[in-house]
Amino acid sequence: MQLKKLRYIKGDIISYTTILCLYFAAFASLYSDSMNTLGLYVAMPLAFVLTTLINKGFHTNIYEKILFALFAWDCIAYLWADDKELAANELHMILGAFMLVYVFSILARDEKKIPWLYEVYIILYLSAWNYAIHNILNIMSSEIARLNDEKLNANTLAYYTFYISYLTFMLAEITQKKLFKRIWTWSFWLMLPFSFLVSLLTASRQVLLIQIPLYVLLIYIKYIKAVSARKKMAFLVLTIIVAVAMSGTIYNIYDHSLLKARADTDVGDDPRMELARQAIDVTVTHFPLGIGSSNFQAVSGTRQIAHNSYLEASADLGIIGFSLYVALLAVFIIRQWKRYKSTNDKMYFVFFTLGIIYTLDGLFFVFYNAIWLISFYMLVAAHSETYYKRALSQDKD
Repeated sequence: MQLKKLRYIKGDIISYTTILCLYFAAFASLYSDSMNTLGLYVAMPLAFVLTTLINKGFHTNIYEKILFALFAWDCIAYLWADDKELAANELHMILGAFMLVYVFSILARDEKKIPWLYEVYIILYLSAWNYAIHNILNIMSSEIARLNDEKLNANTLAYYTFYISYLTFMLAEITQKKLFKRIWTWSFWLMLPFSFLVSLLTASRQVLLIQIPLYVLLIYIKYIKAVSARKKMAFLVLTIIVAVAMSGTIYNIYDHSLLKARADTDVGDDPRMELARQAIDVTVTHFPLGIGSSNFQAVSGTRQIAHNSYLEASADLGIIGFSLYVALLAVFIIRQWKRYKSTNDKMYFVFFTLGIIYTLDGLFFVFYNAIWLISFYMLVAAHSETYYKRALSQDKD
């Protein structure tokens, strides 16, 4: 009994040391180049090693199997990539993503540690804003300037904000202590207007379009679905009153924002449309294997990614890479929807919502090789499996 207790304490010490390593890596990622190097090459590998010490067998869920297969295929696609430098950078990114996903997948088996893991992204977000504030003139200096450099661009900051809003909603759902539940609930409501403001400030059209209906879905499932018809009507009336009251201010902000200038641009003149056409051409001409790991950039003319996960995967990794990425999203969405319909447990709807978010966001951004963004998706996926297993065990009891 004493030996078992000591092993448990040892496991906890290793687990929380690992989480501290992740906190440091998240904080360091955008703090400075030297700190980021420590985070990527010391803290994250150390977290990987520590997690391996407490992992009893390399057990993976279905989502991890699909993602790791995608990563393996990306490595194989290095062989026929002409630009080896671009391909090597890609492999460097997916190695970091593999380590982070692996750590999350092991630690998320313990439901008590899941809130601590989500808080890694709060630290990452604070680090992103620290960086953004020091580069805020890039956003405000002219009518066409956006925060846009190698470390952090406008779209990434908008995505981070959107996902932190989702994360606060999730933490409010899973936190047991009333005080912290209230804190996370209020944080979610505060993040709603802030998220819209960031979308306007960063001129991220797709984030603004996607987040509105999904916020409505989350609010409906948590606060409205189970209440009486009278309360539903009262909520609808209150929403309309608030919307009308704020419409003038919102329109004024929008009318003087870069988002309006971008929205007024003809769709055919959008550089992303040209990148999409080029990605389709590359997919067809290099079918079925693709042009090679991260090599669409080499032939795009502007050395840019496709700004679309599906087109990037098909152009670089061919039909196999494309199919694996689609499967990663589809399996998660279908599973969560089936679980929600069979149990009517709103947590599965919350998980399902994230699957929809990533599916839609993938039309505008490349996620599968973005270390922190794909890892967030996989953390929620691991959480969903832990939650499901606990629910099954409770049903048996």
